[in-house]
Amino acid sequence: MTAEMLTIDSVVKRYGARAVLNGISFRVMPGEVLVILGPSGGGKSTLLRCINGLEDFSSGRIVVDGLTVHPHGADIWEVRKRAGMIFQHFNLFPHLTARQNIELAPRVVLRLSPAESRERAEALLARVGLSDFGRQYPGQLSGGQQQRVAIARALAMQPKLMLFDEPTSALDPETVGEVLAVMKELATGGMTMIVVTHELNFAKEVGDRIMFMDAGVVVEEGPPGELLSRPQNPRTRQFIQAVL
Repeated sequence: MTAEMLTIDSVVKRYGARAVLNGISFRVMPGEVLVILGPSGGGKSTLLRCINGLEDFSSGRIVVDGLTVHPHGADIWEVRKRAGMIFQHFNLFPHLTARQNIELAPRVVLRLSPAESRERAEALLARVGLSDFGRQYPGQLSGGQQQRVAIARALAMQPKLMLFDEPTSALDPETVGEVLAVMKELATGGMTMIVVTHELNFAKEVGDRIMFMDAGVVVEEGPPGELLSRPQNPRTRQFIQAVL
């Protein structure tokens, strides 16, 4: 075990001559909720995908719970078991019910029995407030319900770190709250989380630290109350004013 849940050292990600991530370094401790703010194209989603091994990176080092991330390495599935990821657009299998979506990875990857995987799925559906929706297909669910199923699916692998890539950006305003409530419950329960979002109230209530990214670099970071009310960098100040 390492004292740090996540270590990012001088990570660079290039698309041709353009550096989408330009030498980013930071740490995340167990139980910490790090909220990342920033404009579109600033590198936030790319950073999460690099942590999870969905994107390769050009140089630097990423370590998740003591495992060094090599996107094509033999242990990449072990990294993904430890770092669950929630996407903007749910990515549920449309031909599987909500419960089957949650059962699949524990059965295939963790080799749980059908009974064990079903029991885990039903417990997680209850945890995200969807006990009565296990037999529904994604197309029969609202966006907020689909995103809660996606969170339950990620939790089914019992990750130590959860990565959220703008999890409410594709939702109707009236369903945003139900997803944020589940995320708050996870944070209260001690889950280590990195959340890319524009939900400033959530950042202030739940985040332990906010990091503002732009043009592939960390512009500024600090405690939520301090950074949101008294940002030191003009670019951070401009962004927060625009979002508010």
